Amino acid sequence: MPAQQSASLPRDDIKERVRDAVDIVDVVGSYMTLRRAGKAMVGLCPWHDDSRPSLQVNPERQTYRCWVCDVGGDVFNFLMRMEKIEFREALEQLADRAGITLPRGRGLPVDDKATLLSVLSWAADRFRECLRSAAEAGAARDYLRTRGLSPATIERFDLGFAPQAWDWLLRQAAAAGISRQDLVRTGLAVERDDRSGHYDRFRGRVMFPIRDPLGRCVAFGGRVLPGERPDTAKYINSPETPLFSKSSMLYGLDTAREPMSTSRRAVVVEGYTDCLAARQAGIDDVVAVLGTALGERHAKLLRRYADRIIVVLDGDDAGRRRANEILDVLLAEPVDVRIARLPAGVDPCDLLVERGREAFEEVIAAAGDPLDYRLDESLARLPADAGDDAALASVESILKALSAVSPRSPLSPSQRQLREDQVLGRLSRRLGISRDALRARLLDLRKESGAAAVASDAPAGLVPRLPAWDREVIEVLVGVPDSAGLIVREVGPGDLDSPAGRTVFEAARRMHAEGRPVALGGLLLELVDPALQSLLVAVDESSAARGPLDPQERMNHLEDALRRRSAQRQAHASARTLKTSQLDAGSEAELLERLVAQRRVAQGMTEPKDG
Repeated sequence: MPAQQSASLPRDDIKERVRDAVDIVDVVGSYMTLRRAGKAMVGLCPWHDDSRPSLQVNPERQTYRCWVCDVGGDVFNFLMRMEKIEFREALEQLADRAGITLPRGRGLPVDDKATLLSVLSWAADRFRECLRSAAEAGAARDYLRTRGLSPATIERFDLGFAPQAWDWLLRQAAAAGISRQDLVRTGLAVERDDRSGHYDRFRGRVMFPIRDPLGRCVAFGGRVLPGERPDTAKYINSPETPLFSKSSMLYGLDTAREPMSTSRRAVVVEGYTDCLAARQAGIDDVVAVLGTALGERHAKLLRRYADRIIVVLDGDDAGRRRANEILDVLLAEPVDVRIARLPAGVDPCDLLVERGREAFEEVIAAAGDPLDYRLDESLARLPADAGDDAALASVESILKALSAVSPRSPLSPSQRQLREDQVLGRLSRRLGISRDALRARLLDLRKESGAAAVASDAPAGLVPRLPAWDREVIEVLVGVPDSAGLIVREVGPGDLDSPAGRTVFEAARRMHAEGRPVALGGLLLELVDPALQSLLVAVDESSAARGPLDPQERMNHLEDALRRRSAQRQAHASARTLKTSQLDAGSEAELLERLVAQRRVAQGMTEPKDG
C-alpha cells in the first residue's frame, strides 16, 4: 500500500500494518548477536547479566522472551524496553524502518523525537557539505590529510566542519525553518548567559557525527584544529539530550556490531581518529569512547556482541590513570578484559598510519590480563624502601581489583583460583605479608562489595501467576483464534479467578465484539501492559513446548472443561441448598440425586447405563 494511503487507516490497522512490515528477528538482531537454536533464535539477554543465551526470539510467532527475567512480548514491546521509550515512539521508529508514513491527528501527535532526529540529520548534512567544498574548511581538510585519513574514510563516516563564525549554523537553520529552540534541545546551539540570544556550540572544529545503534545521528563530537589557543578544549561533545547519553553510547558502534559478533572481540580506543584509522586499515571491530572513561553501561553494551573487551591505552601517565579508572568497573563484568599498552607518545592513529594494520594487531595480541596490569603498576610505583602505609595502600588497591572479578567471569573456577593464587603469591613475596593475611583481607573486601551490590537492571514488573483454569482459557484464546466466540459466549469475567486473566478476557471480548480476530498478535497489540504481554508470550511458549495439538481437540477439551466447571458450580449450589434449606423427603432425595449427577459431570465421569 502506498504511504500516502495510510492516513485513512484506523489506528489499530496502522499498528498491525507496521508490525507485519518488520521482522522481529531483524530488530532484535540489530541490538545483539542471535544464533539459531532449532526453530528459534537465541541471544544474550540485555536486561540481566547473561552468560549463556537466555533470550529467545520466535520468528514464527514474531515474539521474544527471556526465560530468566520472565519478560516477553512483540516487536513494539522489545523496542520500548530497549530504548526506554513509550509505545508512540516505538511505533514511529518501526514505521520509519518499514517506510510507512503514519497519519497525523486522531490522537497521534507529531513525534518530538523524530523532530530532533531530523534536525541533527540536517546539521550533519550542513557540516559535511562545508568540509567537502567550503574554502574556510581548507585547514580542516589539511588536518585530516595529515592524520592519514583518506577521502573515502572521510566520506564513509560523514565527517564535517563547523566554521569559526558564532552563528553559521543558526543562520542556515533560520533559512530552513528550523527553530532555535530545536537547535538548543539537540545541543547544537547555546543560549547566551544574559539571554540576549544564541550562538553555535561548535565553531572552528572538525565534526564527527555520533550515531545510535540504528545508525541515526544523535550527537556530535568536535575536534579543534591545530594552532588554536592552548586553553581551548581539544574535544567537545554534544551535551546530554533526550537522544544522547555519553555514558551509554560509543562512537562507531552502529557499524561495529556485526564485525564484533564475528570476531567476538571489542577493541576500545580513546579518539575518533583512532577509531577511523583502524576502520581504514580494515579493523572493523573498533569503537571509541566519547570523552569519558569506559563505564559499566559501556561494558554491558559491548557484552551483547563480544566475549572479550580489549582497551587500548596510550603509554603515558594519562593512559595509566585511565586504566586505573576503568579496571574495577570492567573486572566486575562477566567478560574477558584485556589491557593493551602503546609506547609512550604514540596513539593508535599514528601507529596505524605509519606502521599499518599488522603492527596494531600485534599490540592487541600482546594485551595483558588487567590484574597483572594492576599488580605490575602498583609494585613498579612502590620504592624498595617504601613505608608501611604506602605498602598497605598498594596491597589494598590490588586486592580491591581482585575482589571485583565477577563470579560469572568466562574463566573456569579453577582458572580463577589459579590466577588468584598467583597474584597473592607475588604480593606475599614482594611485601613479606603472609598469604593467609592477604586472603583474609580479600574475603573481607568481597563481603563488603557483596553487601553494597546494587540490584541488576532487569526490567521491572513481575509476570502474574495464573490459576490453572485461567491459564487454560488464555492458552486457547492465544492458540486457537476460532475459539473466541465460544469463550466469549460461555465464559464471564467472574469465571476467571485472577485480575490478569480477567483483563485478558475483557480485551478478547472487546476485540471479538468489534469483529477483530482474537489471537496472540492481536492481544499483544491490544494490551500495552508489559507484564501482561510477558504473560501472553509465556503462556504461548509453554503451550507450544508441550507439542502440537489439533485446534479441534483444544476446542473439545475446553468445551468439556466448561461443562465440568458449570457442573461444579451447580453442585456447590445444590450442596448449599441441602445444608441451609428445610426440604421434604421427596425434594431432598431429588436434590441428592441431582447433586450426585452434577458431581459425576464435574469429575468428568459419564452417566451410569441401565442394565
